[in-house]
Amino acid sequence: MEIIQQILSNFRDTLPNNSKTAEAIERGASAEEIANSASAEGLHALSGALFEALEQQNATGSPGESDNSVLGALSTRLRDFRTQLPDTSATAQAIDRGAPLEEISEAAQQEGLSSLAAMLMEAEQEQARG
Repeated sequence: MEIIQQILSNFRDTLPNNSKTAEAIERGASAEEIANSASAEGLHALSGALFEALEQQNATGSPGESDNSVLGALSTRLRDFRTQLPDTSATAQAIDRGAPLEEISEAAQQEGLSSLAAMLMEAEQEQARG
């Protein structure tokens, strides 16, 4: 969790006080919620850094993580991400209809949701290995 706090500390001063991401940080929201807010506000460097740190936590089995795989956390993260997307988003529509990971990933990539696309690509690879 130290790395996540460091990331938040590094980015906090650059955020406008009225942004949803800044508000989430101030109230101590989960890293996933903050990353989703950052992504929705176009703060892709912050959201990408947070998602990468979360993936590292999953890979190392940090305390509090019950499943060390991307697939284990995928449905929760997709739901969290979906709440931040407008209904007109191709990514949101793909998530809503339960499209294959590859299709959701392609839509996310086309819409500039690079952190979501990267997470989905990793999940696809994990699925192929499993």
